[in-house]
Amino acid sequence: MKTIITNDPEEAGRCLKNNGIVVFPTETVYGIGVSARNFHGCNKIYEIKGRPKDNPFIVHVGELSMVDEIGYVIPNLWKVIKRFSPGPITYILPKKDQTVFSSGLSTIGIRIPNLGITNTMLKIADVPVAAPSANISGKPSITRVQDAIEVFEGLVNVILNGGNCEVGLESTVVDVSQNPPVYLRPGSISFEELKEFLPLLERTSQNDVEKNPLSPGLKYKHYAPDCEVVLVKDMMEVETKNTGQIGFHLKKATDFDIMIQNNQEYMRMLYSFFIDCDKKNLKRAFCEYPLNDSKRDALLNRILKASTKN
Repeated sequence: MKTIITNDPEEAGRCLKNNGIVVFPTETVYGIGVSARNFHGCNKIYEIKGRPKDNPFIVHVGELSMVDEIGYVIPNLWKVIKRFSPGPITYILPKKDQTVFSSGLSTIGIRIPNLGITNTMLKIADVPVAAPSANISGKPSITRVQDAIEVFEGLVNVILNGGNCEVGLESTVVDVSQNPPVYLRPGSISFEELKEFLPLLERTSQNDVEKNPLSPGLKYKHYAPDCEVVLVKDMMEVETKNTGQIGFHLKKATDFDIMIQNNQEYMRMLYSFFIDCDKKNLKRAFCEYPLNDSKRDALLNRILKASTKN
């Protein structure tokens, strides 16, 4: 397949409207998407990624009005949506539009990205776009266009070049299809921030989400490079031979050193650090424990999942 690599969101939008598959940027990570009404295309994305069929997609839309067309929104949820969207948050809603692909679930995850080039693409497409992260299943999500090209050129119709992603970790996911609502996946919007608007919000257990995953990133091993990921609190524990490190307090040199200043920068750099460690054929990737702020839970979630063997 010939892949068009473009900076033009209108070209990418027309491709989606015509049932093509597009790799595109968001503020969080790159996604690989197709019209959510194109069930064949959705199944093709499962094949391209090697993704388990019970691992659902998130549906991306460019307008607030489309959220209500696809899912049932309870009235008091609009204040949450208007506060945090467009933005790095996905809402799990009861499914309203039965023509939209939802991996066999009665619920659907919906998100409005906060990136101009992406929202232009979505408005031109004028269809809901089902899109998991643009990566091979289980591997780190992609946050740089060059990595997207290396993995997906020849496999998709269009790659939309949006440069590097600003946030760097996947969206927060909150299940508002039930009462009380449940915080399913941590992201740059924290549990505490959401609880101000959803006072009954609860955290979920790993056992609950693995039984019936309503969102990506819950059941299977995710975000993992080929090298071993090691979380450390003291960077003096870092080994220096055939290793890389990312942290705030680098105390000795390794083969690949990334110094960061805060958790926001950590989020933005984490996946590209993993990918670069693999490109350098390093054996281990050492990650310093995140700072204690609202971004820590999301970082720990991704690092610990990446360090899991199974």
